[in-house]
Amino acid sequence: MRSEITEALRLRIIDGTFSPGIRISEDWVAGEMGVSRGPVREAIRELENEGLLVVLPYRGTFVNEISTDELRNTLIPIRLILEQQACAVALPNMDEEDFAFLAEIVEKMRIVAKKNNLDTLVELVELDVRYHQYIMNLSKQYHAIQLWNTIQPRIRVGFYRLGLRHNDYQEITSEHSNLLEALRSRDSKIVFPALEHHICTDQYRLLDRIDSDKN
Repeated sequence: MRSEITEALRLRIIDGTFSPGIRISEDWVAGEMGVSRGPVREAIRELENEGLLVVLPYRGTFVNEISTDELRNTLIPIRLILEQQACAVALPNMDEEDFAFLAEIVEKMRIVAKKNNLDTLVELVELDVRYHQYIMNLSKQYHAIQLWNTIQPRIRVGFYRLGLRHNDYQEITSEHSNLLEALRSRDSKIVFPALEHHICTDQYRLLDRIDSDKN
């Protein structure tokens, strides 16, 4: 039950149903979901550990803000370091089964992007995370995977927020297809620039759109 509550709250934070700064009441969540306060309290504690919620003494629990500065200067650079390390270790051992798994995710992205409904971006974000999580897991680098998992919930929020700035959701499909083609080369001189372009250049372009709208 705790896991179901946690994921339900997490998805509402990711898709913006619970916007940054909104107060999350244990009583309200328990009543909304028809559960006791115990598992709700545990779910809130887990989401606080993920950095999605912040608990302020004597004030309550609030949805945490993920700023463009944090994305630009912290989360994206950390992602790049961790995924470059994962690729450096995993590339020599990647086989056709691995490429086929990633290709299947890309194809699912293509199908989902065509729907273009209210759930499209949430589904694309989950596929995006699955794609990169698979590469991380291939590396079998325990501490790197642990660090990636620590920032993954905030990455998911970032994926959604940046995804809203795409002119066409098929851009997300194309970006992952291009990275897959680079991975197929198993050549770090091809993969590393492609990975940096995917994680940094593409994302910074979308962040620029957000910052431009603010001004």
